[in-house]
Amino acid sequence: MEGPSTEKLRCILLATDLSARCDRAQDRAVQLAREHGAKLVAVCVNETSLGDVLTARRSQVVDRNAAERRFRAGLGSADVQAELVLEPGHAVEVIRKTAEARHCDLIVTGVARDETLGRLLLGTTVEKLAREAVQPILVVRERPHHDYRDFVAAVDFSEGSRQALQAALTLFPDARPLLFHAFFTHQAHAEAAVVEQARARADNEVAEFMKRNAALLNRPDIEWKIEHGLPEDVLPDYVARHPTELLVVGTHGRTGILRTAIGSVAEQLIQHTPCDVLIVRQRQP
Repeated sequence: MEGPSTEKLRCILLATDLSARCDRAQDRAVQLAREHGAKLVAVCVNETSLGDVLTARRSQVVDRNAAERRFRAGLGSADVQAELVLEPGHAVEVIRKTAEARHCDLIVTGVARDETLGRLLLGTTVEKLAREAVQPILVVRERPHHDYRDFVAAVDFSEGSRQALQAALTLFPDARPLLFHAFFTHQAHAEAAVVEQARARADNEVAEFMKRNAALLNRPDIEWKIEHGLPEDVLPDYVARHPTELLVVGTHGRTGILRTAIGSVAEQLIQHTPCDVLIVRQRQP
């Protein structure tokens, strides 16, 4: 798959360890699979640690039959085509290769509060997955009681943020979008006049962005929020003060979080933002 699809999802990959802490991610993946008529491929990686290798201790062998029963029980009565893949190896490599082999359009994961999920979902591993996987990655924090009703998309007018926005609008067409842009001046304590000049430039860029993407943004519920400050500061604060169900971020943009290509800022958002996060890697021409 080369970047976000403009059609319905055909296959969704769920990264899971089949424990109760993955229920929220699985519920969201099932909801999306049912909505799009997509196949669900759940991947459980039995990852061997370096300590296991050095001490020649065999890693715990997952009982395939028990895992299958646990997975099917979690599906309940959901009418979706589903497959469980159990593989040893490195998490990122197994997930990436499985997503490619099954032609998955989206990767869904969860997060754990106090520990990584099989060293899979927090910290540098999600960063590596976002850099190596071409599919958008949906990080689920909240239990899904319904379809996404709204989302906040970080926009810096770059191609990366445009592709992220396009992916969100395609995946969640009924959600109300708020497009968030943060502008900043290089002065530590800029005068009001300087800030207003920068805001006026941002307003002009919004108008140009809307014009360039008229077909994509031709809907009456598009809203903009423009705030002064660094994106990594003002965006989490805005989401905390204005509860939303989904934050959408792109990689390889011009400024702030979009410049960091899923670095520490995005990791911070995943860990501390109280909503789900959709990460979209920019498709290269």
